[in-house]
Amino acid sequence: MITIQALTARGNNARGDAVLDYLLDTERLTAYYLGEAGMEEQTLRWRGKGAAALGLDGEPTREQMQQLARGFAPDGTALCRNAGAEAQRMVKRDRNGEVVLDATGKPVEQWRGGHRVGFDLTCSAPKSVSVLMALAEVEERGRIVAAHRRAVDATLAFVEGLVETRRGKGGRDVLAVEGLVVTACDHLANRNGDPQIHTHCLAYGVALGADGQWATFDPIEMFEHQHAADAIYKAHLAHGLRELGYGLAQSVVCDLDGRDTGVRTWEVAGIEEATIRHFSSRDAEIRAAMAQGLSHHDAWRTTRKHKDEPSPAEMFAHWQGLLAQMDQVVDVAALKALGDTHAPPRSDDAILHRLHAHEAIVEDKDLLVAVSQARAGAGPEQLAADVARLKASMCEIAPPPIAAADRGDQLARRHTRSRWSARWMVDWEQEVQWRADARRDEQRQRVPVVVVDAVIADYQAEKGFVLSVEQRAAIEHLCSASGGHVVLAGVAGAGKTTVADLYKRAFEANGQRLLGACVSTRAAQKLEAESGIASLSLAMLLKRIELGLVVLDDRCVVVLDEAGMVHTEQVRQLMRHVDGAGAKLVCQGDMRQLQPIGAGSGMALLAQRLGQAELTEVRRQKRSEDRDLAMLFYDRDAAGRVVLGLDADPKSRAQAQAKSQQIWQQLEAGNKIDAWDTRQQAMDALALDWFDCEYGIDRRLVLVHTHEDGQAISQRLRAGLRDRGLLEGEEFQVMGRQGGRALPLTLARGDRVRISENAPDLGLTNGDLAEVVTIRSNDGGHDLRLRIQARGEREAFTVAIRTQDFNHFNQGYADTIHKSQGQGQPVVFHYVNPQQIDNQSMLVAFTRMTHHYRLYGAEQDLEVARMKLGLDRTKQNAIQQIGVATRPNFDIGFS
Repeated sequence: MITIQALTARGNNARGDAVLDYLLDTERLTAYYLGEAGMEEQTLRWRGKGAAALGLDGEPTREQMQQLARGFAPDGTALCRNAGAEAQRMVKRDRNGEVVLDATGKPVEQWRGGHRVGFDLTCSAPKSVSVLMALAEVEERGRIVAAHRRAVDATLAFVEGLVETRRGKGGRDVLAVEGLVVTACDHLANRNGDPQIHTHCLAYGVALGADGQWATFDPIEMFEHQHAADAIYKAHLAHGLRELGYGLAQSVVCDLDGRDTGVRTWEVAGIEEATIRHFSSRDAEIRAAMAQGLSHHDAWRTTRKHKDEPSPAEMFAHWQGLLAQMDQVVDVAALKALGDTHAPPRSDDAILHRLHAHEAIVEDKDLLVAVSQARAGAGPEQLAADVARLKASMCEIAPPPIAAADRGDQLARRHTRSRWSARWMVDWEQEVQWRADARRDEQRQRVPVVVVDAVIADYQAEKGFVLSVEQRAAIEHLCSASGGHVVLAGVAGAGKTTVADLYKRAFEANGQRLLGACVSTRAAQKLEAESGIASLSLAMLLKRIELGLVVLDDRCVVVLDEAGMVHTEQVRQLMRHVDGAGAKLVCQGDMRQLQPIGAGSGMALLAQRLGQAELTEVRRQKRSEDRDLAMLFYDRDAAGRVVLGLDADPKSRAQAQAKSQQIWQQLEAGNKIDAWDTRQQAMDALALDWFDCEYGIDRRLVLVHTHEDGQAISQRLRAGLRDRGLLEGEEFQVMGRQGGRALPLTLARGDRVRISENAPDLGLTNGDLAEVVTIRSNDGGHDLRLRIQARGEREAFTVAIRTQDFNHFNQGYADTIHKSQGQGQPVVFHYVNPQQIDNQSMLVAFTRMTHHYRLYGAEQDLEVARMKLGLDRTKQNAIQQIGVATRPNFDIGFS
């Protein structure tokens, strides 16, 4: 496994750990522990071509590392513009300018700014490799560690070949990095003293460019290739172990229901699973802490032991004593005689379908990861051959387009590398557009203009207001000016409900009936309650049509709500049924908000061919400054019109940064950002503000990007509720579930949980909010009585469940942003995640509120977020990158 942590100017990661000191304090290994093979490299050593260019050799010294950490060469030469810039300690102030005090009454201080030390890239061997090292004799032990080190070196070479640096005005010219400066440091155990071979690779924040000049570097390729780097590491380690004579045992990774996920893993053949579990106490500790409601970060930090380790002699003696008591083969010769074992193989087609589960266009790194996961244990040459064979079967896609303003003399690799898409993926996209073209001029579904005018007149008289120009234009386009398919795009909070009410009246006045389809049952219930359109989840609608339980005809209008979140294949399936019946399809949504989970955007494919009606007037936010800020998340064309499609010209880096800065400045001006030194402090601050909120609990919306963050924040909210007497009785450790993930939860009477899967036999809908009325243990699980909150016309009710039969629920205090689209509450508390945030997620998070919004996070996480508010991460379609090809390889059912 490979992890990458950015280090602040003080050498700390986001957890607050001082990585530089940790490496310097590591006890050096000797031949006594690792033999001659293990001592071909020093425990603490220089790596990277940049280190060689600086003439660094031998064991790194504290002085050398500290100079590089500050941006200087060991001789004092500055290697970047901000070399030597120190972090500044500042007193934190609240939104009213008052000094923030900690629990002891002392002012809270924060570190800000300074030269970034660099990045900690850590390579950790599979547990069985570490166990093998623990049981082996000295010389063999050293050979195992040497195989790990060679795999680490291959990984560093891979990363070094990816990283780039910028030159010229605005960083337009992007140069390859000739070399990084890295200090590598080996550890043989984790903090609990379990065998765990891992190497910290501290890449300092400077690099030698291909032009011979030193500067900082852009780490984006390092982070984007993290999983690919892990594949490289494991492939080289597998190769090294086979060279030593060991076999590898491949196994299938199954989901919670026992289904094959398509992922394979490997361990050293003959190392028993029970032995691996025994020596995984660190993981067990973290899982136990997470069962108490802590996030992985909090659990990792809370359970962490002091950095001092026993001596290697003590560790090996302890490990071998334990192994002697286990039912584990410890004879190396016997282990080498076992050979490889293989799980059921994955075909190339199966790999491609899994690869395109979420993206229509993939890159070399994605192919590498997919092959590595499907064929775990393959060596580097085999991986390369398999990737090449897959690429030969796919359509080549052009590199991502680049804005003219960013086109320097030398482009970043991402703008020169080809991308790939399976041929059937391209066929699906072409089918969607051919179907749109085939029914573009169809007349039978159009509502006469006189009918639409009459409906609008009656509506305005009834409601006592006049529609805006764009509302009227949208209704006329949907009802009278479009054929078999039509697209309505609207900004967040544009008030699509009014338009839906009107086009429903117009279609029904023309003798047509409407049927709604949504991304979830919860959203379908909301659409039906707000618009009166009978609605189902899209998955359920497709299933019922297939079973003949829903029959479409040429008087039917299917409304696909939040269509911007629906992937290409689902839109294609729906269009086949709609077209077969001669019905009409209305796709309404916002392609600039949350993107489909699956591959591609069907709405974008339709809009590209048919155009779209647009709603651009924000109506949800109550204050004009909040409405103005909401619109800053959208781009505008040269004429100042809001861009709602996905086919706009790419933004330049300067434009993206300017947009990010503009949004950030408005957030700061509105006192909507709360920055702290650590993530733990930020979560604590969010919880305090949540309890101080003037609105009721059901009107406060906590938004997170990951379920892990949601659990961590819910634990803090639970603690406050317990202190206030709102949670009662004994606390139970219950295993909940969100999709394919098991989620450890702490529950008591009064807790809130969110249902995460439909259960019609229990009357439960995915997204239902429930209160725990009673809870007790049973034989192997728990009995819960839940009071399900009222929704729409459905009254509240109580249901009894056994967790052995149904445990599809999560904490009910924080929602992921993806679950929140379509919601709205007076107050939003948003906890940042620097890896997940982008323009689309931030837009949705901000526009969920009607009155108040606040963003919380660690200072360095918010610094990353500040640069990404203008960054689009929208779903791309293959044919929109390669142009329209010849007639697709399918029959669309039209002449």
